[in-house]
Amino acid sequence: MCAAGLDQSPIALVTATATPQNHQDAPSFHYGTSRVRMTNNGHTVQFTYDVGSTLQVGGNTYHLAQFHFHTPSEHTKDGVEYPLEVHLVHTDAHGTPALVVGVLIQEGFVHPGLFTAFRHLPRHAGEHSQPAGALINASSLLPFNKAFYKYAGSLTTPPCTEGLQWYVMKNPIELSDSQIAAFQRLPYLNPNNRPLQPLNGRVVTTRHGH
Repeated sequence: MCAAGLDQSPIALVTATATPQNHQDAPSFHYGTSRVRMTNNGHTVQFTYDVGSTLQVGGNTYHLAQFHFHTPSEHTKDGVEYPLEVHLVHTDAHGTPALVVGVLIQEGFVHPGLFTAFRHLPRHAGEHSQPAGALINASSLLPFNKAFYKYAGSLTTPPCTEGLQWYVMKNPIELSDSQIAAFQRLPYLNPNNRPLQPLNGRVVTTRHGH
């Protein structure tokens, strides 16, 4: 599927050619706090999220299963590549990945929600890390202004399964230069971004913030 699929992710997001649809449903986020449980799976560092956090859109409910990071960003926005991107992966009622929220990350202020976690990132494939008492609320990974791009895409790591809804936030969040560097120093994970994939006629829509 990674080589043969026609609806693959990531893609280059271009505001000027995206279709404004400000009437379309916007995701409603219902994220709770989770323990920090990290696994270096050889592709990225994955944060497994506690059960109970959801996203609702279009009358459907999706469950936040995990989030993970890519460096540099997988999506580009108007030709700009960012130092990091976080993907919040949501599953349907059957536990199948169905919707991903992508958030671009730029250098700026320290991200307090990731302060402890990024000091204990598991460095090598197969390693785990669960800093004692460390908690995170995934809402802190979302920008205040939730304008977004939406398109039909895929997982960006094998098996590159298609049929996923992608919501990529137009506005980035910030991590400090030292936090970004902590991830970029992990062995074999810099870079860990997939190359941009052809659009193949797919429509990218946008909605303004709320």
